[in-house]
Amino acid sequence: MWVGANDRAALERVCRHILRPPFAQERLRRCSDGRIALGLKMAWHDGTRELVFEPLEFLGRLAALTPRPETNLLICHGVLAPRARWRERVVAYGRVAPAPTGSAPMGPGPDGPGTPSPPRGWSWAALMHRAFAVDVLACPHCGGRLRLIATLHDPAVIRKILAHLGRSPSGPSPGPAPPASSAAAP
Repeated sequence: MWVGANDRAALERVCRHILRPPFAQERLRRCSDGRIALGLKMAWHDGTRELVFEPLEFLGRLAALTPRPETNLLICHGVLAPRARWRERVVAYGRVAPAPTGSAPMGPGPDGPGTPSPPRGWSWAALMHRAFAVDVLACPHCGGRLRLIATLHDPAVIRKILAHLGRSPSGPSPGPAPPASSAAAP
């Protein structure tokens, strides 16, 4: 998809599409017993209209939407590539770029020497706080700060830890039922 240089309406549509949240805030509500209910856009084939989660289970599902660290969801090439040596001359990252001079050379190019740029990333907790306004590092008992020790990605290890803690992992989401066939049986 491309957007013309002066087509501001198309640019706004693309930006709104890219920045949309995983679900509408209006479909989320807290039940009287403290659980979280997420209303579905359309009822499933079996009549299900909302999904109800325990608060920690809901946070776990939200965390699953957050990509793993250092995972690129957008791949750029050329000077916009992550390690391109001329990238800092093209992308400002909120800093004021020096005014270009008339015929000054651009400096070391892709084949010349260069220094690696420091990683520019957000921590998992900062992303959760920014995206969902949830402070995942606040202790639920005393309000103090928790410290992230490790991130587990191997399902076998996660099952083993949950079994040791006496917690059963929640089963897979049933997902929407297949659509009912509209063909009439003879």
